[in-house]
Amino acid sequence: MTGRAGHAPAVAVAQAAARAGAAALAIAAEGDLRICYKDARANLVTVADRRSQDAVTSVIRDSFPGHAIVGEEGAAGDPDAADVWYVDPLDGTTNFAHGLPFYCVSVALRSGGETVAGAVYDVPRDEMFAASRGGGATVNGEPVGVSAVGRLDRALVVAQAQSVDPAEIRAYADLVGRLMSVAGGLRSLGSPALTLCAIAAGRLEAYCEHAMDAWDIAAGQLILEEAGGLLTRFDGRPHRTADRADVVASNGAVHTELLVVLKGASIT
Repeated sequence: MTGRAGHAPAVAVAQAAARAGAAALAIAAEGDLRICYKDARANLVTVADRRSQDAVTSVIRDSFPGHAIVGEEGAAGDPDAADVWYVDPLDGTTNFAHGLPFYCVSVALRSGGETVAGAVYDVPRDEMFAASRGGGATVNGEPVGVSAVGRLDRALVVAQAQSVDPAEIRAYADLVGRLMSVAGGLRSLGSPALTLCAIAAGRLEAYCEHAMDAWDIAAGQLILEEAGGLLTRFDGRPHRTADRADVVASNGAVHTELLVVLKGASIT
């Protein structure tokens, strides 16, 4: 698939899959979430995550049976497929489990070594962010663009972490200290995909987090870049693979300042 028109079917499927995942979340929320933990206390999973992933997978496989799917809650299809969907069926699980309305379903297609289509559905706000490579970014069908804030001391920045690992906790504390010394404001919101979309829509200026997986950021990165923003590794190198990485995202205008602040802070 090439060009804006070529990616349109994938964008439509990404949006349909994200809505199907959201519908599964709504049904699951009416019953016992059956909360389990992937670690001692910080990384939880619920029956809603699993049901959402099943719903997302079903929509994708109906349209693209030859594609692979890699999700936070499992994989499906041919692992050697050239086209791979990265799915976070509930980005912001802890928020969701506590009734905090900041969570989403994130769906992205990578093909030919790049992310070409993506959708992030903000379930509580009923906002569908979507983008295709070279086709721009939208929310509920309307174009979005990053803010014009050009100074880090006027920027609202997000830094977050979800870990019980002492080294990662220390790294996060260091990151918070660096950013609080220079940024206009600092927040921790609990949903990487939705945070990237908020930067794309001009509601935030920047975001930093260690050890992000492709299902966390692939769709959000595409949406951000198509809205005029930028995402790199902490050392400024482009992030174009599906590998785990420490990432910094921004409206572009404050990116150089951010990279200076983050120098030496990478852990991946």
